[in-house]
Amino acid sequence: MIQEPEKKEAIYKATIKLVREKGFHSTPMSMIAKEAGVAAGTIYLYFKSKEELLNHLYLKIKKEYSDALMESYVETDPIRDSFELIWRNTLNFQLNRSSEFSFMEQFKNSPFIFQVTIEEGIRIFQPAKIIIEKGRKEKVIKNVPSYILFALFFAPLGEMVKQHLRSDTEPAEEEIQAAFQGCWDAIKN
Repeated sequence: MIQEPEKKEAIYKATIKLVREKGFHSTPMSMIAKEAGVAAGTIYLYFKSKEELLNHLYLKIKKEYSDALMESYVETDPIRDSFELIWRNTLNFQLNRSSEFSFMEQFKNSPFIFQVTIEEGIRIFQPAKIIIEKGRKEKVIKNVPSYILFALFFAPLGEMVKQHLRSDTEPAEEEIQAAFQGCWDAIKN
């Protein structure tokens, strides 16, 4: 039997697994509870509805993702070094926690996301946005809308991750360096 502190985590893991396999609409709370190894009523002690569970899980993953991006960040590092750190941390998170990242990406485009969740998700990423603003202020990166900047900087990384996950391979350091340089060249001033 699962101990009390582990129940919520088991529910989260079951949700990620089932949503990945069956999708949001085909994953009822009863199925999540069964997969998590908890009683059907137990899940409702933590979450009032499936939508609430999904939104809590999304924010949990988003917070862990944001923390991972900023790992080893030093405020006094040059902007390029900070961007490379964030880029490599993103690569590692997406490769090593692909199920959670996939859930987060899928959920942010779903009809289940609450407006308050969107707003909290933006707040969670504030540390990375501060680095972007610093780069703009120092005229090291282009002064383009953030969504364009993110697309130029992170979309190629996402494609590289998908390729390696499909082939179950690790990217070589030369490939990582070339991909980062291409992304950096796209955003630098």
